[in-house]
Amino acid sequence: MATNNYVLGKRIARGGMAEIYLGKAVGEAAFQRICAIKRILPHYSQDREFIEMFRDEAHICKRLQHANIVQVYDFTEVEGSYALIMEHVDGGDLRSLLSACEIARSRIPVPMSLYIAANVARGLHYAHTKADEITNEPLGIVHRDVSPQNILISFEGEVKITDFGIASAENKITETRPGVVKGKYSYMSPEQVAAKPLDGRSDVFSTAIVLWECLAMKRLFAGQTEVESIRKVQNCEIGFDLRQLNSQVDDDLYRIVMKGLARERKNRYQTSAAFEKDLLRYLHSRYSDFTSSELGNFVKRILAKKRDKTQDDIKQTLSQLAAERKASPTEINLNLNQQPQAIAQEQAPAAAQPPQQQAVAQSDVSVHSSQPGEMIKIEADPSYNFQSINRTSSSRIGQIGGHPSMPRNRPLPRGTNANRTAFPQPQYRKTRPNRRGSGRFGMILLGLLVLAAGGYWLNQFIADDKLHVRLESVPDTVRIQVNEKYIEEGYTKTPAKISLKPGQYVLELSRPGYQSEKVSVQGDKRQTITVPKLFLKRLPVNILRPLRILSPDKKLFINVDNGLYRGSTPMRVELQPNRRHSISFYWGDQQKSLKCSFVMRQTNSTEPQTLTIRTLSNGRVRCSIRN
Repeated sequence: MATNNYVLGKRIARGGMAEIYLGKAVGEAAFQRICAIKRILPHYSQDREFIEMFRDEAHICKRLQHANIVQVYDFTEVEGSYALIMEHVDGGDLRSLLSACEIARSRIPVPMSLYIAANVARGLHYAHTKADEITNEPLGIVHRDVSPQNILISFEGEVKITDFGIASAENKITETRPGVVKGKYSYMSPEQVAAKPLDGRSDVFSTAIVLWECLAMKRLFAGQTEVESIRKVQNCEIGFDLRQLNSQVDDDLYRIVMKGLARERKNRYQTSAAFEKDLLRYLHSRYSDFTSSELGNFVKRILAKKRDKTQDDIKQTLSQLAAERKASPTEINLNLNQQPQAIAQEQAPAAAQPPQQQAVAQSDVSVHSSQPGEMIKIEADPSYNFQSINRTSSSRIGQIGGHPSMPRNRPLPRGTNANRTAFPQPQYRKTRPNRRGSGRFGMILLGLLVLAAGGYWLNQFIADDKLHVRLESVPDTVRIQVNEKYIEEGYTKTPAKISLKPGQYVLELSRPGYQSEKVSVQGDKRQTITVPKLFLKRLPVNILRPLRILSPDKKLFINVDNGLYRGSTPMRVELQPNRRHSISFYWGDQQKSLKCSFVMRQTNSTEPQTLTIRTLSNGRVRCSIRN
């Protein structure tokens, strides 16, 4: 295993017992990664209680792998003090954003406030319901410090909650002493300031405080002293009507916020998931066109100076280069003309594949609306810049997207199976306009075509009885399941729109090396639901290895693992070692598509392996891979 050394960069925050630095992890072969390093202050480095609190945070957070929770990579010693090595979120915290809005005489728009609170609730629900991987016993995690300072928003619109340092859990290394209250009083729940046993409903109350302040642009329970803040929280004293502070807050949204702020736990949302559900239902019904990119653009604009400064700090931190190491190459020759099994595997029917890798049967997927039962259609969203959809096979849905330089809308090469993805040879021929048949006949023909097209699209609109779901993900190339059935054989490039029969569905997005994400949707015909952008969390254990694909003789258009990666060489990809992979490619002067099958080796080096594809003088093709 490669070891990492951590280098401190510029200090970006300082608290009462710890400071946070921008840093980098330096591994073997000059591997570098920007990270955030939260280090105990030097005068607390010998305090056992503080060290155990840090160890608790690492112990809890390393088990929490979720898109809305800042990931903790390591707990180690950095330059004489214990430190947490965390994911760096390129953005700012919600407190900084609120302060910048006050200076700019602006406010956070209502849909953005709802989106932030919903994502916080989603991350908290994951933590609340997290179970031990071995015993399957609930960990009983409660954050206990949900506040604007601990909610991070990236310049891309990601929302993540951080700082589980005082979180309570059933199997913590240390336990908070009875009667000791930790956290920020003005963001606590009534039961927390009373030092009572806590559950997830305490975090629901704190999240509702944050939402109220985002909508009101005003502090809720802040008093002149800590005693006054505690009294306001205990009595749940809300001195202002939210609807008067923000005219865009209607009665429905007011009821949602006040239910989260109920003084008695039994009157609140019982789970963060229930809170998130009501927030998203309201968000989608009132602001159906909202996307997370709007939040990212808002943060970029409000925190423009901070963004420029952060970029400079990152460049300065990365400018310290580590020593490079090169691995010795080992060549493996794969003669494509001697690999009939690989080509036969590619042309084998879908039934020969493992059940979990098969696409949905033709009775479940259709590009028409006349078939009975559940219909699923995937198509390019016209509001995005998609390439055309390949529908050469009725038994599978065509691939979306691809590399911009890939040839498209041209005939398939001779000898190519029409049911397989191919890269057609560019064909050109001279044409000249036909000057005969113009005049009145041409005008009549044009009018008939316009009427026919208008009638067709009108009929399509009237006959549209589908529920449309718009999806977008990071990374953007994923496999999509609808009710545990793959909608196509390979990978789909998002943003994409899926057409379903009206009803309720569970959509799951997955990709090798990433944690899958699920989302539930429900709707009626002619309804379009825009799902908030889904961020697939990279798995903490690096199960993927980098691979460079080169073709020194000519430029290739390639397809790796049935759509996982597409484009032209040279290309860099990440694949799982000790597993057979395939590359389908089309060479410009060949009349058929070819396939290279290979296995990557498991190595401890972070330096990418290289796969080289070249032609020989006898017309054969050789693929060689080296470490």
